[in-house]
Amino acid sequence: MKEYNLEGFERGLFELGITLSEEQKTQFLQYYELLVEWNSFMNLTAITEFDQVITKHFLDSLSLVKVCDVAQAGRILDVGTGAGFPGIPLKIAFPEVEVV
Repeated sequence: MKEYNLEGFERGLFELGITLSEEQKTQFLQYYELLVEWNSFMNLTAITEFDQVITKHFLDSLSLVKVCDVAQAGRILDVGTGAGFPGIPLKIAFPEVEVV
């Protein structure tokens, strides 16, 4: 896997009050790489530049924590875009929560 600068991601996570393990950070990077790979076949998103995906897809998806105690939710309904937002980022960050 390619190396990425996670400073902006980690700053955004801190601002949201979210702590991720190294494994979870790796899962986000794997998701990013799959998104970019499959985007060339399926046009999943117009946003593919790493820093923009972090800000406009990953952190925006996780911003639900500002209005809801996601960790205590138990179950979240994802009615997102089809590219996996916000469901996949929420599931990576909160693996104990069922995302349907």
